[in-house]
Amino acid sequence: MKNSVRDVIASGFLLSLCWASVSILQARQSGSATTEQNLKFQPQLVKKTVSVINPPARGSITIILKGTELAPKASGQAKLEMGDVEVTVKAQANGLGPPGNFGTQFETYVVWAITRTGKVLKLGVMNAKGNRYEFETKSAVRSFAIVVTAEPYEQVGRPADTIVLEVPAGGETVVASCEFLKGGYGPIGYQFQPLDTGAGYPPQIVQMYNARRIATLAGANGGKNFRMGDELFNSVVSSADRQKKFTDVILKQATSATTYFEAARRNSVQHLMQ
Repeated sequence: MKNSVRDVIASGFLLSLCWASVSILQARQSGSATTEQNLKFQPQLVKKTVSVINPPARGSITIILKGTELAPKASGQAKLEMGDVEVTVKAQANGLGPPGNFGTQFETYVVWAITRTGKVLKLGVMNAKGNRYEFETKSAVRSFAIVVTAEPYEQVGRPADTIVLEVPAGGETVVASCEFLKGGYGPIGYQFQPLDTGAGYPPQIVQMYNARRIATLAGANGGKNFRMGDELFNSVVSSADRQKKFTDVILKQATSATTYFEAARRNSVQHLMQ
């Protein structure tokens, strides 16, 4: 007998999502298991310098994107088309590979704009197109640095320090400073088990599961935001089971659930960053 969509989701993704109700979490570090009470979060904000582009008032400009130490084989470019009000940003990258290469908690690449004053704007996510990644959006900000980071889900509010592509210094760029999140999604030395994405689940579903396990690991499952996320999580599972497909409504619920789980995680570890 075929499993229902709910059974497939539950078993195909992670039986280890029962982490929410067990007292021992395992980390594979030096071949030894680590109990939950020994897991230690140490999130911090680290300052890094970025190169802000100084584009012309009209016309277009193409900027080289360079792979960082994390992704030395990565390269790309971004084209900025200067409109009267908005800037169209088109970017592409080669040699990145899946986000999970930087840690199995990472599921997507997020593109950020960082202004001269260090203000951070999330531009969107890069989408896989064969062997490369592409991105296109519009921005009301006209002068900014472009940074691409590996992230666990799109709903993150601050860039992680897992920077994979950036604008190199030099030329017409201006140096700016920005804070990046380090160690905010898992305890020190903890290794996440990979999510089973072999069944071709939509990114919204995969990222929802990822956000839930990260928030649970951070001890956030007793808060209001987590409960709100869990209500949506359960609604997604039951609706998919009933309708036998992931509709637009279900995917929007999954995105909302991820947002709540991220808020729960952030609130849970905030005191550690002060």
